[in-house]
This record gives sequence, C-alpha cells and structure tokens, in this order.
Amino acid sequence: MEYGRKKWLGKRDRPSLNVSAVICSISMPALFIMVLVFQYFQGEKSLHLTVVMSIFAGFVSILMIKEINHYKEWTKNMAISMVLLNVGMYVLLLATSAFGPQHEALFYLVPIAAYSILSKRLISERYAVLSAVWMAWIGASVFHVGFSPEFMLTAIYFLISQLVAVYFFTSFLDRVALLKTASTLFLVHVILIVSFTIPVATEFFTWDLMLAILFAGLSVVVSVVLALGLLPLFEAGFNLLTESRLLNLSNPNHPLLKKVLVEAPGTYHHSVMVANLSESACEAIGANGLLARVAAYYHDIGKAFRPDYFIENQQNISNPHDELDPKESAKIILAHAVEGAEVLKEYKLPQEIIDITKQHHGTTLLKYFYYKEKEQNPEVNEKLFRYAGPIPQTKEAAVINICDSVEAAVRSKKNPTKSEIRKLVRSIINSRLTDGQLDESQLAISDLKKIENSICHVLSGIFHERIEYPSKKKQSTERIKEAR
Repeated sequence: MEYGRKKWLGKRDRPSLNVSAVICSISMPALFIMVLVFQYFQGEKSLHLTVVMSIFAGFVSILMIKEINHYKEWTKNMAISMVLLNVGMYVLLLATSAFGPQHEALFYLVPIAAYSILSKRLISERYAVLSAVWMAWIGASVFHVGFSPEFMLTAIYFLISQLVAVYFFTSFLDRVALLKTASTLFLVHVILIVSFTIPVATEFFTWDLMLAILFAGLSVVVSVVLALGLLPLFEAGFNLLTESRLLNLSNPNHPLLKKVLVEAPGTYHHSVMVANLSESACEAIGANGLLARVAAYYHDIGKAFRPDYFIENQQNISNPHDELDPKESAKIILAHAVEGAEVLKEYKLPQEIIDITKQHHGTTLLKYFYYKEKEQNPEVNEKLFRYAGPIPQTKEAAVINICDSVEAAVRSKKNPTKSEIRKLVRSIINSRLTDGQLDESQLAISDLKKIENSICHVLSGIFHERIEYPSKKKQSTERIKEAR
C-alpha cells in the first residue's frame, strides 16, 4: 500500500533558537571557567589544565546549543532543570573535593550516577549521554591539579558510572528491578576500582582498596536516594513530563477522569479504546506509547461539559442536534478540543498532553454539519466547520488523531470483518494525509504502514468471530429429537 511519494511528512526546517535555553546551556560552562581561572590564580590548578578545560567548556557550549536547536520538544522548564542539575552536581563535586587531596579515593564517594539518571528522566537519554562526557571531565578536573594518569582514571570512572546509570536505570517503579540495577552499578564500580588498583598495588587487599569500595557503594546508595527524592520535586516544580507522572495521571481516580466516567461514560469508554490503539501504534513506530495512552485518556475531556451533544453519550435520549442549526451544532462540537485544553491547563497537566488535546482533530472538517449547512446555503464558509487546530506536531499527536477517528468509525459498524477494518483504517489514514493533517507530525511513510498494521491487529482482536452458543430452547428441542 502506497500512502504517497514523500518519504517524510514532517517539515525539515530547523526550529528557531530558544534564547532562554541557549543562555542556560552556556551558564554552566561559564561558571566552570570562572571557578577554574580563580583556582589557577590561587595556585590550585595548572595552566595547562586551565587552558585545555576552558577550551573544552567552550566546545561543550556549542554542542549544547546545537542539541537544543535540534530538539523540538525542548522547553524553558527543561532548560532551567538542566542548569539546576549542572550547577548542583558541580557544587557537590567541589564540596566533596574540599575534604582535601590527601584522600586519594575521595572521588569514588561522589554520587555522579544521580546526575545522569535525572538528566535522562527530566530531559532525554541523548542529552544524558552527551552531558555524561562533559561531567566526567569536570569531575576529573575538580579532583586533580593537572593532567595525569590519575586524572584520566577519574574521568573514565565518572564516565562509565554515568553511562551504566543511563542505560540500566529504566524505571523507578519496579523496586526489585531498581535493586538489581543498583547492584549492577555497584558491581561495575568494584570492577573499575580493582582494575585501577591491580597495576600499582603490591598488596591486593589493602585499606585503601576497601575504603574505595566502601565509598563506591555509598555513592550508589546516595545516587538512588537523590534521584528518587529529587525527581518528584522537579516534576512538581517545573511541570515536567516523566514516566512516574504519566502513571499517576493514568489513575482512574484523577478528578478529571472521574468526571468523564460519571458524566460522559460513552466518552470515557471511547477514550480507553483510543488509548489502547494509540499506545500500540506508538510502540510500533518507536514513539512514546505511555504518553499516547495517557494523553488519549484526557483528549476528549472537553466533552464532559456538554456530554449529551456527542453521540457516544446519547443513550436512550433524543439527539439535541436535531433541534439546532448546523452552525450552532458545529460550534458546540468544535469547541470541545479548545475547552478541553483550557481545563487541562487549569489542572496543571503537562504541556505535552495539553498540546495533544488541542491537536487531536487538527484542522479537520466537520463534514456532516458542513454538508448539512451547504444544502441550505451553498456559499457556506468551510472555515466555520473546521477545528481550530493546530495540526499534529508530534508522532503521538498524529497517532491519536488517526486512532480517534478509527475508533469512532469502527464502532459505528456492526460486526466488521478484518478486511472491512483494514479498508476503513487505510481510508482514514489516506484522508488525513491528503488533507495535510500529518504534514508537521514527523511521521515517515513507513510509519503509516506500521500504524495501520498495529491498529488493525488490535481491532481484529476486539471484533473477532465468536462462537454462537445455542439457546436453552434450542437445546431442549435437540434433546427431545435425540430421545425420539
């Protein structure tokens, strides 16, 4: 199936520079250079180290600016979080080194892993890997006067510790998995310490080795505690989107979800179905399935304020649109996306979910009421019957846009077959594509095929053929015939 000739639906134009984020990205390197120069004049750092690390800090600033410029989801709150993480870790490094250079194993005590864990959770894995290299070199320069073999060993230790934390700390929700991951990090620390000690030690089991292992163990414990303790503070303080917050928002006891369940049960069921379809489709294309699921729960929250005007809630009641002018009906239907976004903003939900709520219909045409009005007024303005938009800006928003329409269309059919479901899904995707609704969604044509297959797979599982069990009356008749 060919959806079009363009391999990429999203615009490739580079986003404009976010000035506040750029300022934040250069603040830490600037602070580091100032402290380094001050330490040089105090005789605490060598000229060679000061010059090289200052150049390195400038290079990092350029990399950070480019990273931010290419990261579409970057927000001001993420930039502030980045600064707080960088400055906080740097201050912690300086505070630990203040105990004195006579303690050679002191750097093992630094909870450097917490920095990468929080960077990954609050910003992105890509940023966490990039910043791990930066923070490893900063850490090594804090604990050493100049470049030396010990400097390189410290940098290697900090770098590997952070990379292990980035790739192995995937979730804080499973306590058993968290314990296993912390144990893995501690084991890596021990292996590094032993490998650093063997080439230079005349005796293997020494007090310095035991002290280093003890410090490494404490750093793992402190890293986990810091990450667990600071993550909720960042989430609440900066309204950041994280896995734990998404899971909290998916709780059916959330006031908004309870309101939909009680006042618009049809909409609630529709949202759950859209959530299932969207999560599966997003996972198929490598997008954020959990974000799609939670956003789908809230995407129609605006319907809860006038539930009777939406067909899924019209159980045993007459359709109020029969008494309204098509323009008035369209105005009510079109308003639910905007009103829903406003309510979510009042409840301080993450901006990503608010944006998806605004974009889940894009600028699509409300065809039924448009053509109904056109019968009365051929000169009708089409814009009056289109959603305000904007069109989907992310993969998750585009998937929900498609799944929302698919679920409603399939629900209107009685016992659809697999071929009918696929034909319907394909027609909706093509309709969105030709209407330009996916132009800024970052979806590739290959993604659309994966989305189609995923949706069809889930729906086929729901609308599968069922065995028709005989009624009691029929069973009795059969038994009488057998008896004769």
